[in-house]
Amino acid sequence: MRDGDQVNGEASELTRRRFIHFSGLAGTSVLAGAGVLSGAQHALAEPSSALAKGPDPKECGKTTDSDSLWQRSQKCHSNNSCLQNHPDYVVMGGAKSKKKYANYILVPTERVSGIECSWICGSSAPNYWRAADFYATKPPTVVPAPVALGINSKQARDFNQLHIHMARARWESWNDLAAQDNLAARTVANWADSRVSVRGFSEQLGIIPHTYRVLIWPGFNHNNLFAMLRTMLVRALGHGGTTAKAQAIMQYQTLIVIPRPAGGYYIVNSDKAVRDPNNPKLVGTDTCDPLLLMHP
Repeated sequence: MRDGDQVNGEASELTRRRFIHFSGLAGTSVLAGAGVLSGAQHALAEPSSALAKGPDPKECGKTTDSDSLWQRSQKCHSNNSCLQNHPDYVVMGGAKSKKKYANYILVPTERVSGIECSWICGSSAPNYWRAADFYATKPPTVVPAPVALGINSKQARDFNQLHIHMARARWESWNDLAAQDNLAARTVANWADSRVSVRGFSEQLGIIPHTYRVLIWPGFNHNNLFAMLRTMLVRALGHGGTTAKAQAIMQYQTLIVIPRPAGGYYIVNSDKAVRDPNNPKLVGTDTCDPLLLMHP
């Protein structure tokens, strides 16, 4: 466990750290054939010197909106009563489960409706994934290992304020990923074509598999995972794919981060349209819930 000085230092670092442009992905051919570590080097770039701009209210929601999560997060942020309180984000309790699983949500203090807000792919946005990973092991919001982080699609979420779930990865999901490590992509360029069957929990059907795109990545301290996802979607769209077209389908995506036993992380993505050509009976999903131990 970090001592007080280390924790304060980490929090200060999180305050100044911002997402950087994922310039190494401008051409997917640069990444093709590169290893995990060389791919990470391509992801690094200098922070933008331009003045930071906030989210577009027309795209990402107005601060006067009545979304209950937005309102609750603003209230606890203003009176410093959130479980974790930071200028850029707060941590609140997640939905209560019958078995009292530990789960929390990290919520931006900016008005950001969800994964469809393009501002989160830019350099002005804080590194929300890094913050969620940090606070998931900082009292009082400690999540048992292995810690999974996840975000739902626009269609699958209950609130229209961006929130990253922080909960323990389901053992069957973690084991499936580790057992099929060879099927995961090692570069963003190959992520679109990867297919891994991973079991998760459905309240209606119990433990069932879905198909996911999986990328092995060394870390995300300096990576914008939202921008990486959008870059991957450009490739997934095939000939004629553009950033604008990829942005239009961001709303249908779920994105999950799970630690890899051999080091690094599994960056996991799916949507309802994802299919595995080698296993056509498997379908994709637009929610992170099956892989996280949050319910029942």
